[in-house]
Amino acid sequence: MAAQPDASLEALLEASLTSPVYEVLLSRVEPSEALGLALRCVRSLDSRERYHHEAAEALARLAVRHLAVDRDAALAWLDVLASVRGATAEWVAARVRSAVGDHAPALAAWDGVIEHAVGPRPARYLARGRARLDAGDPTGASADLREALRDPCSHDDMERGHKLWKRLQRHPLPSLRKARIALLGSFTTRLIKPLLELAAFRDGVAAEVYEAEYGMVHQEVLDPSSGLRRFRPDIVILATSWRDANLPPLSPDPDAAVQSAVAPLLGLWRVIRDEMRAHAVQHNFDVPLVDSYGHLGASLPGGRGRVLRRANHALLDAAGTGVSILDFDGVAAEFGKAAWSDEGLWYRAKQHPAPAAIPLLVDHYMMHVRAVLGLTRKVLVLDLDNTLWGGIVGEDGVEGLKLGVTDAEGEAHTDLQRYARELRDRGIVLAVCSKNNEADAREPFERSAEMVLKLDDIAVFRANWQDKATNIRDIAAALELGTDSFVFLDDNPTERAWVRSQLPEVMVPEIGSDAARYLTVLHRHHAFDALALSEEDRLRAADYAANARRSELMKSAGDLEEFIANLQMSATVAPIDEFNLPRAAQLVNKSNQFNLTTRRYTEEQLRAESERPDTVVRTFRLRDRFADNGLIGVMIGRALPERSTLEIDTWLMSCRVLGRRVEEFMVGVMMQAALDRGLTRVVGRYLPTAKNGLVRELYPRLGFSPIEGSGAPGETAWEYRLDLLPVLANRFIRVE
Repeated sequence: MAAQPDASLEALLEASLTSPVYEVLLSRVEPSEALGLALRCVRSLDSRERYHHEAAEALARLAVRHLAVDRDAALAWLDVLASVRGATAEWVAARVRSAVGDHAPALAAWDGVIEHAVGPRPARYLARGRARLDAGDPTGASADLREALRDPCSHDDMERGHKLWKRLQRHPLPSLRKARIALLGSFTTRLIKPLLELAAFRDGVAAEVYEAEYGMVHQEVLDPSSGLRRFRPDIVILATSWRDANLPPLSPDPDAAVQSAVAPLLGLWRVIRDEMRAHAVQHNFDVPLVDSYGHLGASLPGGRGRVLRRANHALLDAAGTGVSILDFDGVAAEFGKAAWSDEGLWYRAKQHPAPAAIPLLVDHYMMHVRAVLGLTRKVLVLDLDNTLWGGIVGEDGVEGLKLGVTDAEGEAHTDLQRYARELRDRGIVLAVCSKNNEADAREPFERSAEMVLKLDDIAVFRANWQDKATNIRDIAAALELGTDSFVFLDDNPTERAWVRSQLPEVMVPEIGSDAARYLTVLHRHHAFDALALSEEDRLRAADYAANARRSELMKSAGDLEEFIANLQMSATVAPIDEFNLPRAAQLVNKSNQFNLTTRRYTEEQLRAESERPDTVVRTFRLRDRFADNGLIGVMIGRALPERSTLEIDTWLMSCRVLGRRVEEFMVGVMMQAALDRGLTRVVGRYLPTAKNGLVRELYPRLGFSPIEGSGAPGETAWEYRLDLLPVLANRFIRVE
């Protein structure tokens, strides 16, 4: 091959641009010809404005092989390459500068690659992340790695991302939560673990992942001395498949077959939930594509496919608190059943599903993890022009907007509105953030019969000419919610990039400009998926609208006491029970601002706390003249009889009820609980975080006295002497 004339070799290269053959051909080039050939190939591609990422990477690797050991030669070659203008030259130059350790110029080159959108999005952000880490900027590298993972990635991209993530482990990285996740598979999970670690990082979770040997699911759960038990997980993923049901193609007794498939798993759940106090994420059964009975497998009562589907329904029916069912069969359908399994890898390595399907599976794992940890998003912020409707209302007028089934693009926008309305009906808060005159922006909501969404569906409406990051901050302040619970949808790439740069904690899906894809891209992120739906969840969106009416009442009231009295509040105080446990756990894991200690408990851990004889757990519901606020607070206290003390372990309250002196009522309930146990002292601690400065002075404001010399740096401790002081109360709250 090396003896062929250049013209012949270049013709072969030209014919192999997107093929692995391209790199094979380059690898056979004589060393003396390599750099000249690479330069000619770059010129050839860029002169015709043809960018092929595989070819650009192959040319970069060829250049690096011959230049990485000779910095002066590399810089001279780069000077020549600088005369070439085009995407291929830009990518190759950035790769070579990184390889020779030319940090500042390399970073500048990668900035240009990103600005000009050269190459696949994950590849360019991963490359700049590596360059930033090489230059001593782990914070920038971490941000680029998250940016690379923002949208669905291939298995290869995620493997490359995991290598950068491992390098970043030498540096402290910020996270929203910590979690200990166990991965137990009846098949090989070696390819799943690194991608799960990476996806957890992407979602702000510092995850420690325990991986059992494949086929040891039951042994790990049931053996009290197993590695799993020593690991003490918060979440256990039970990665099983259709093979674990061990069904014949036709079961003579379908009911017994369903029972035999499901019963062993129920036993594992009980141990995980009751003994390990962890949350179980259970795969359902993926229905195999290959079935010797063909269509009969799905249609006959005892057919394997039909029994597996019945078993999946049985799993859902059996799963209660502390167990969630991952729709493994649904993931297979989403990925595509034809490519879901790689039978060769199954026979050789017991690998299931195929490697290409693992990123999607891991995304579904993280949906469950986020929900368990209280990281489900709460707010959808919507742009208007060319997002909620087609066209620009200020130019096209209401009549010129594209909406409804008579227009293809309009139907796509209408379906997005319908999806948003359905989210609102299950408690997701909707807000509008648009660069528009407010009167123009409101007009379609008020006049167009094609609008699914109405003004009453929108909790906060911001239409003005401020930048959108500022408006989103204003929306968050109005809702009294953190921006880390927001999703922002906008068709404009510049607006998306701006919000990401200013508010990296806001999820901004890369929806593109094709309205037909908006809904698919938004749904693919599973940002709003939850494990349960409480009545409080359903009422949440309406409650934020009620908050707006309360704000109007406050403006008209003569003073704060008059405002509070006019609210006509009543409260229900109760211990933890099966009815309120999911909402209580949700609140414990989501509340950041009014949270004195920010200790997190899963449902199982919270149930365990409530069962301890030395612990007082109280939940608080609040109703007023405008709405039922639902469960708004949780307090946990530990009785220490030897010190005649009730120590407050956890005290949190929804920010939706701030300013109504509910905190006085809550601590008064705990004071009375202390007296009922013969205790004369209540002790509370404030553990500062980045978000709970709101309650820094709460204890002294309520009359507690400082306890000197206790706790970690920044921590404060306070006491209230019930033998000297009265129980606190709120005369404006009636107890139901």
